[in-house]
Amino acid sequence: MTEKAAPEEAIAIIGMSCRFAPDLDSPERFWEFLASGRSTVGDMPDKRWKPYASSSPQATAVMRTTIRRGSFLDDIEGFDAEFFGISPREADFLDPQQRFMLELSWEALADAGIPPLSLRGTDAGVYVAANSNDYGRRLLEDIPLTGAYAVNGATFYGIANRVSYFLDLRGPSMAVDTACAGALTALHIAAGALLTGETPLAIVGGVNIMSTPALNVALHGAGAMSPDGRSKAFDKNADGYGRGEGAGVVVLKRLSDALRDGDSVQAVVRGSGLFQDGRSEGMMAPNGDAQEHMLRQAYERAGVDPAGVDYVEAHGTGTPAGDGEEVTALARVFGAGRPPHRPCLIGSVKPNIGHIEGGSGIAGVIKTVLALRHEQLPPSLHDEPHPDVDWASSGLRLVGEPGPWPAAAGRTRRAGVSSYGVGGTIAHVILEEGPTGELGPTGEESPAGEESPGGRTPEDTGAPVRTPAVFPLSAASEAGLRALADSVADWLDAHPSVAPSSVGHTLALRRSHLAQRAALVADSAGGLAERLRDLAAGRTGPGIASARTAPGHEGEVVWVFSGHGAQWSGMGRGLLASEPAFAAQIDALADVFRDELGWTPREALETGGPWTAAHVQALTFAVQLGLAEVWRGHGLEPGAVIGHSVGEIAAAVTAGALDEQEAARFACRRAAALQRLEGRGAMAMAGLPFEEARRRLAGRPGVEAAIAADPGATVVSGDRAAVARIAEEWREAGIWIRDVDSDVAFHSAHVEEVAGEVGAAARRLTPARPRCPSTARPWTTPGRRPPATATTGWRTCAGPSASPRPSRPPSRTATGSSSRSPRTPSWPTRSARRCCTSASRTRPSPAACGGTPTRRPHCWTAWPACTATARRSTGPGTTASAHRCPCPRPCGSTARTGSSPRTPAAPAWAAATTRTVTRCSAAG
Repeated sequence: MTEKAAPEEAIAIIGMSCRFAPDLDSPERFWEFLASGRSTVGDMPDKRWKPYASSSPQATAVMRTTIRRGSFLDDIEGFDAEFFGISPREADFLDPQQRFMLELSWEALADAGIPPLSLRGTDAGVYVAANSNDYGRRLLEDIPLTGAYAVNGATFYGIANRVSYFLDLRGPSMAVDTACAGALTALHIAAGALLTGETPLAIVGGVNIMSTPALNVALHGAGAMSPDGRSKAFDKNADGYGRGEGAGVVVLKRLSDALRDGDSVQAVVRGSGLFQDGRSEGMMAPNGDAQEHMLRQAYERAGVDPAGVDYVEAHGTGTPAGDGEEVTALARVFGAGRPPHRPCLIGSVKPNIGHIEGGSGIAGVIKTVLALRHEQLPPSLHDEPHPDVDWASSGLRLVGEPGPWPAAAGRTRRAGVSSYGVGGTIAHVILEEGPTGELGPTGEESPAGEESPGGRTPEDTGAPVRTPAVFPLSAASEAGLRALADSVADWLDAHPSVAPSSVGHTLALRRSHLAQRAALVADSAGGLAERLRDLAAGRTGPGIASARTAPGHEGEVVWVFSGHGAQWSGMGRGLLASEPAFAAQIDALADVFRDELGWTPREALETGGPWTAAHVQALTFAVQLGLAEVWRGHGLEPGAVIGHSVGEIAAAVTAGALDEQEAARFACRRAAALQRLEGRGAMAMAGLPFEEARRRLAGRPGVEAAIAADPGATVVSGDRAAVARIAEEWREAGIWIRDVDSDVAFHSAHVEEVAGEVGAAARRLTPARPRCPSTARPWTTPGRRPPATATTGWRTCAGPSASPRPSRPPSRTATGSSSRSPRTPSWPTRSARRCCTSASRTRPSPAACGGTPTRRPHCWTAWPACTATARRSTGPGTTASAHRCPCPRPCGSTARTGSSPRTPAAPAWAAATTRTVTRCSAAG
């Protein structure tokens, strides 16, 4: 067969998650298990077996001879019901398969870099395979204790529908049962829905949980099970299959959509086929001719030559009849004409983790994707290839040892995955490597951005970034937050070379922000790990803030407009060129600035400095209004607005409390008045609480505690010489202190000289009712004082100032926490400036915004802009995954609950799968 042109559209796998026996709770752990050639087999836990074995003499006799060995999960009981909005009572009636699918769907979406809650109201679809209904069947048969919750909790359809309900998805939602071919059947259906446009994203999974020994009895009677519970695929000792427990989920998109959205494509589904065995020697007996027909048709339709396939993840259960028919079909399709030195490699995951039955296909897909990513084929465990197969002439070779599977220029690595159902359904999926440059061998993406001569940006190494960054973290509970912090710290320790910007990008933009939140300030990966350890241990201190969002306001963002000090030469140039909304806002202020100051904001920004204090004060107002228009252009609106010092003026305009032109004129007159104070003063920030700084300065002339920047930092202001003396003394005393870039002593007695002039200008303002909560400083009675008064923007300049607070508790500040992290620069600091105002960029670059973590917040005002650019399809050229990294994913909280202690005791059979257990989930 000659290779045909492949279809123009294919399907991308962009996220994965799994649970396999015994405790493989992530693709990373699963890969380590496979690569090391390990397997797991044990007895079915007694609590699932003994209640049946002792139920009657007949049952005792039957089960005495029934095979009970297989591959079992360590924990099928634990479940964080509260995280998923499920009451303890309803949790009693939930099939563990539903629980697993909820958890794994959340984790797979996070792995894909898609905040799960962002899919609300979309046509995303859920396609799940299962064929074991042990729990639900027994629950419905217990007439005295069954109830209304069993309607959805004990059924197959509930496995998929439960996910759609929790995430509020509107697309297709279905459970598929084609026995052991179920997961690939679900994938085949989902791929078709994606290609026809029925759904834009598909969550595809397969699951198998053995809650009771009933099916063991049936399969033992059919002679299908291996006495030792181990599948020996294509092995001379093959004697039946070993049952396995587990589940897996993949997230799919059309390849073109994934590339457009900047998703990391882990592999590509080039085609698939779904067929039937037809009539064979028995309904359970395989049909090699039908399998051959399916394979030829699948590859013909996909336009792929089987001769170009490197590897086939076979069904390979270890039954003599099944393996014989399958290897014959594989040899005819993939082995024919192969040169001896390049056979088609085959293997099976079932000797490692058992036969997951309805979930077996997804296990094979995940294994193969991991092999593509790691450029290595793990061994297919066996003692000796089956001697009845003429391996030398078959064109096939069973993978016996780990072997390289390197990517090569000009050649696409391809693999097939097969699953065959006991009822006759047969399915096959064609996989190939994703576009190059998506993921490195450890799953870390190659970051975008400006490179150093050595080929890496400073942030791409473990070296400290130039300025501190804010890293957000969230979970459903405080305990969950601590657990997540610990797991992220572990991950950072294991990946010391990861770019802090990538971690920040992932935490800020690739996760759903839950109710319990924290913000951590760090300037390196090591520093972040230390902060995370402190958070995990419940320790507080500088650089750590945490709080819980107010119910009903979880999605709101507070916009913070700061004061003088964050300016830098060159700011705004990039936005003038790339953001029409920014440029239009800057130009709308030109006439007022020309009349009052003799220059326009555009002229000053294009000149790039050096600027006087008047320039900085007026430009701060102009640039902040421009940034607000950029954010709104990306679909954002503030939940509340905070202004500090000169930033109060832009905050009032943004909230609708001041007219833009009036406020611009006031900002210019205020700046002109302050210009007369230039050169006489200085300011510095010290690592002392405000009251302690005030006490230390008592009796010291010419300097005063001016700004309570945060609970652990104070800005001092006054005469230049006096501030310099204090700074030197405090440094010698071991007190952290640094200069503020200002030669005007704001918030000190200096500015009283121009108070009358500025006050007169302020009285010309006409305040209006704001469109959203707005404030400039902590008033005694929040909300009673008008947001703009005769002294707007002046009182916080003329006297000591506290950190501003909104007129009601915000649900989320720039970092996703209602508490502000200490010692964090306010408005645009250098890391954020690179993305928001650099002349070298053609748009606000989501790849650079974060070290705050990248595309993450550093400064408070940069955060909403970065958030906007990260939203899918929100502006030209957005690359939403430029700095994503595979750091730990939140999936639940910590209180993992099965049955509720407030309900009547469950019967013996139910007790085998439900109990109350409190466990700290490492995934948060």
